[in-house]
Amino acid sequence: MTVALPPLAEDRVAVYVHFPWCLHRCAYCDFATTASHNPPGDRYRNLILRELALRTRSWRPSGVRSVFFGGGTPSLWGPANIAAVLEAIHAWSPLGDDCEITIEANPGSLESGDLASYTVAGINRVSIGVQATDDARLRALDRLHDAAAARKTLREISALLGTGALHSASADLLFGAPDQGFEELERDLATVMDAGLPHLSAYALTVEDGTPLEKLVARGLAASPDDDLQSDMLEALPDLLTPWGLTRYEVSNFAKPGHEARHNLVYWQGGPYLALGVGAHGFVPDPSGAAIGLRYSNLRSSALWMAQLAEGRLAESHRESIAALTHRDELVLTGLRLRQGVDLAAWRPRLGAEMCDALLGRAQRLHDGGAPLQVDRDRIWVAEAGVHQLDRWLLALLDDDSPR
Repeated sequence: MTVALPPLAEDRVAVYVHFPWCLHRCAYCDFATTASHNPPGDRYRNLILRELALRTRSWRPSGVRSVFFGGGTPSLWGPANIAAVLEAIHAWSPLGDDCEITIEANPGSLESGDLASYTVAGINRVSIGVQATDDARLRALDRLHDAAAARKTLREISALLGTGALHSASADLLFGAPDQGFEELERDLATVMDAGLPHLSAYALTVEDGTPLEKLVARGLAASPDDDLQSDMLEALPDLLTPWGLTRYEVSNFAKPGHEARHNLVYWQGGPYLALGVGAHGFVPDPSGAAIGLRYSNLRSSALWMAQLAEGRLAESHRESIAALTHRDELVLTGLRLRQGVDLAAWRPRLGAEMCDALLGRAQRLHDGGAPLQVDRDRIWVAEAGVHQLDRWLLALLDDDSPR
């Protein structure tokens, strides 16, 4: 069984705004973030507005389907700055009544701020970085908050959902840490789900290159996660979440019907998204029409990004044109993570019938050979039994001799 997701409207765009500061940088984090107790919020807002103006001079889509304030900890920015950015985005392209507007926050009053005031500023969805609900594991993960702060913030979010101030909310949990077993996982899930949140993102703890955690593992001061245990936990999550009515719609994401993350669906379904801020990555239409789109990434250094924007220049570290074949590969890599899979019908005009038919044919041959790939007209998806070997089937499906 697949999960029906809302169709991707190509004339509406997603917007990602990155706030690169946290009060504390966790040992496992490899995002574009810097620890600071006094980030330059007003200056950063002005530079975000400048980047928005530079990137949208000749591009005005019919509307904005989602805005996501990520980080870092964007709840440190303050409601006034969030409201100013939303106002500028709306002046460029309208934020419809159904626009999903998310802010990331961490538990605790210092990092979550006054969540009610953010709803007044325009936020209608909160993504809270709980990660764990046990004090010992939170310390092992190098998190600032404790379990009591996590429960308090979850209660605040639950109350805002109850009044309608928030339309939706999500929690992040990490699973498969060396000191976590199934009993601890079930307690984490119960704590978050009993608060009534309609969305959960559950990610396996990974040891990323260049992080303090990698150095600790290399020196034998921290244990490396158990891959087999993480695989077992990932496989168990759908059944564990059934009592709360959440269904897996993406490998690591679970939601009640109608609460799927609309912003992330744009990424996974290959749609356009404008990205603003330090270290942000965007995918926008190619004005020349010569390519499917243009992908860019901004500088990860806050100082360099701000210096270049202050001079009126975009602060990019990379830009490339995305051709049809590359876009096909990216669609498969992200789309097969979705329970509904890749719907090629919407992409035939851009990718071409020959490319789409070749991909469907390869998927059918793999299916006939016993692979857990399913094919139905223009749609390809991975059966539940194959989710835990997803990388293997992605590679098999894209293994051809097409020229790049």
